Amino acid sequence: MRINAIIWDYDGTLVDTRMKNFNVTKAIISEITNGRSGDYLALNSLENYVHAINNISNWRELYRNEFGFDEKQTDNAGKIWTKYQLLDNTRVELFNGIRDTILKLENYPQGIVSQNSSGNIKAFLERLDLKKYFDHVIGYEEVDFSKQKPNPEGLLACISAIANLDSNPSVIYIGDHFTDIQCARNANYELNRKAVTSILVNHNKSNATENWEYKPDHYAANSRAIIEIINKIKS
Repeated sequence: MRINAIIWDYDGTLVDTRMKNFNVTKAIISEITNGRSGDYLALNSLENYVHAINNISNWRELYRNEFGFDEKQTDNAGKIWTKYQLLDNTRVELFNGIRDTILKLENYPQGIVSQNSSGNIKAFLERLDLKKYFDHVIGYEEVDFSKQKPNPEGLLACISAIANLDSNPSVIYIGDHFTDIQCARNANYELNRKAVTSILVNHNKSNATENWEYKPDHYAANSRAIIEIINKIKS
């Protein structure tokens, strides 16, 4: 099968942002609730936060389900996410082997579709001299709040930007969450064909897929396995 582009999720796929996002979320909740972030079980420990993240579809669901926010409060949280991402100094790192994987795929157009801030993503990639390998980055700001993943709008926009939807491209989408697998499936439904092949990468061994309604097309236990899978797909 020909492959026209590689598209990545960001958090949990390219970069281990668990601690940073935990701290940022606590700061946002503290601002909106006047310092009551400690009242919420999901914010009592990193372990609780990761568990909550693994059981929701998107960031808006997290704020509704775990913090009891209404739509207006959730909108406000989204509006100040980038500010707190930039203020927070928690160090984040690429997952082991990801840099080499990106470089090995440099002959493909590459993009990112994330629910993080595109500005934050680009700044991080720039610091690591990796931004030049990505042709397009879509964050939550580029997608209407009501159409965040698993809605395929962001993914389809990225495909259109780097692979020309009119040419019926075949694209790989790599993510770490059930939401990413749903998003790929929804994109295929929208396009009425199998345009997107999904790869689930499980760096932290935290995703048990047995009970997922939809399964990924391929499963990668680490960064090296991503290359092995792509080589098999294109052969």
